[in-house]
Amino acid sequence: MHALKAATAVLMLLSWPAQAEPVSCDGSDVTVYGARPQDAQLVCAAVARAKQTFESCNVPPITRPLRIDIVETLKANCFGQYHCGEDWIELLSPSAMQAKHLPGSIYADLPDDAFFQSILVHELTHAAIKDVPCPFDNCLIANEYLAYVMQIRSLSPEAQLQFLQGADLDRKISRDELNQMIYFMAPDIFARKSWLHFTQREDPCGFVGQIVEGTVLLDYERFE
Repeated sequence: MHALKAATAVLMLLSWPAQAEPVSCDGSDVTVYGARPQDAQLVCAAVARAKQTFESCNVPPITRPLRIDIVETLKANCFGQYHCGEDWIELLSPSAMQAKHLPGSIYADLPDDAFFQSILVHELTHAAIKDVPCPFDNCLIANEYLAYVMQIRSLSPEAQLQFLQGADLDRKISRDELNQMIYFMAPDIFARKSWLHFTQREDPCGFVGQIVEGTVLLDYERFE
């Protein structure tokens, strides 16, 4: 009986998933927790890509240590979350993200790895711009505009073109179309409008710089 219990315990230990070792991404102060080796490689590659994307488009660098936890569950309709003030990102694993990926979304044709990395770039943008000036209680639209723009900008040129499919390229997107109602009710539409608005600027990254400096506001004061 004791031998049987011992054998059962050994089998349980062997079948228990090994705790992944933390991985530090070269060239940054980012540490990845809970990731399989291949997933950690994807994370660190996305961190490096985000750094290049930010440097070339007036987004400030992330200068603080940042923790990224790879998890299997997050709240509904959420692929990643930056915890403001905590220098901490939770990100669904590639397999969990794939299972949650809706076939009808604007990201449907992206390869799984590219989608995973783009979501991380989105959350890294939030970390990078957390100290951007905001004269209101919050600047949700500016934050999400920059996050979606950097997310899409980090993709290949071919993938970026997918976000223009079916869009009226001759119609200018106004700032009024970048609003909280569209963001909350139709985030995919908000993402596409943000990208179109960005690409329609005479100096797109100069416009990003103005948002970062606080000289251009996409949000409005809201009265109760």
